[in-house]
Amino acid sequence: MMKKDIRTIALGVALTATALTSCARFEEEDLFEESAALRIEHNTDKLQDILVDAPDGWVMQYYTGRGEAVFEGFNLFAKFEKSGKVLMAGDHRYLRDGHANQYTEAASLYEIIREDGLVLAFNTWNDILTPFVDPVAYWAAPNVLLKDGAGMEGDQNLVVTSMSENEITFRGERYSAQIRMVKADRDWQTYLADTKAMKERITSDAINSYYITADGTTMYCVGLRDGRYRISERVKNPLQTDSISCCFTPTGFRNESVSTLAGHSFQEFTLNEDGSALVNEDGTVRIVATWDTYLAEADDIFWLDGESLTGDLKTLYDQLIPALEAANKVYFPRIGIGRSTKQAGDNNVPGLVVEWYTVRRSLTLQNMRRGGLTMERSVPAMGQMTISYQENATSDNDFQELPESVQTLIRDFAAALATTYQMTPNSNFAPTEVTLSAINGNSSFRLAKETE
Repeated sequence: MMKKDIRTIALGVALTATALTSCARFEEEDLFEESAALRIEHNTDKLQDILVDAPDGWVMQYYTGRGEAVFEGFNLFAKFEKSGKVLMAGDHRYLRDGHANQYTEAASLYEIIREDGLVLAFNTWNDILTPFVDPVAYWAAPNVLLKDGAGMEGDQNLVVTSMSENEITFRGERYSAQIRMVKADRDWQTYLADTKAMKERITSDAINSYYITADGTTMYCVGLRDGRYRISERVKNPLQTDSISCCFTPTGFRNESVSTLAGHSFQEFTLNEDGSALVNEDGTVRIVATWDTYLAEADDIFWLDGESLTGDLKTLYDQLIPALEAANKVYFPRIGIGRSTKQAGDNNVPGLVVEWYTVRRSLTLQNMRRGGLTMERSVPAMGQMTISYQENATSDNDFQELPESVQTLIRDFAAALATTYQMTPNSNFAPTEVTLSAINGNSSFRLAKETE
């Protein structure tokens, strides 16, 4: 009897324990589900607080969803209110109603939506953002509606992928562009002005290709000034191209996504302290313009500073200039390297350029002439230039207006210039001055581009 009671009691205890365990597990599951819901609610509140707590608002580095990087990145601005109102601003080229490329502000509404995660939704029309979302042909907006409704493939619903007090990252809900917001550290128009100044410092109309280097590997970036560029093995006729969109910043530029070169990752480039290169986050990847190729191929004239000449070149120069000045109707001559004229026709000789005036009236000089003598330029190695001269080098008609003896001195000077030089520019991005030092000789000189 006692044994039976013990078995009965044991069974009862086991059943009770099982019931308690099941109950506890159910309660834990309920708790976990409730915790997840609370977590989303708390994150919603947190996102709302972060958005509003930005005295100068946010800089939004905005990209559209086209995989082939048809469009550059855009700097937009946003300031959020707890009421659901947002003030946005920008100066991009797709602003409408005559505002293209002009600083413009526009207010609208926003909402934080809880889906699989948090979504920041700009759910009413905003003149700054909505043109990227509007299903019309961007080249004829707003008159041409596209059948597929894609437009510029922009997103107004942004899925939050990470957030902190100073930075929020998103994925476009429909087209998956990577979008980033950082707290503005200055007023918006100052940010745009500082960004424009940096863009002008590191890019130019004359140079739009760059060396990108890491651990002895060198490739080329082409098209950076356009806000979208490709990385390739060579500048012309590349074998491989990767198209990348970027936003310029007051300190450099930032790509939409992370890329790699020689095993090193990069996304954001900052101009280093001495202004010699753009460097990535850990300093392992560097970018400088192909300024040496530009100087070797430039049509722009870089004028020779006579005071900077040394060696044999100085001796010849000191003979040439007085001879020019003594020639009939030659006033204020100077010598440069470039192209005698950019116009098509006879006066279109690349190489050595001689400029002078034929009329001097009081303090006024008139009828400027430029004579050209063909000299070839090339880049044998990064930062070097080889100048070549042939005795039968061609010249243009203006050159032939000079006395025969002066033409001979010019050719002697050209022959003395012919060697390989190490070049030191005043800027690795948009040089206006460069010092050339002969690698196997004692001659050096400075060239300067005339600035308006």
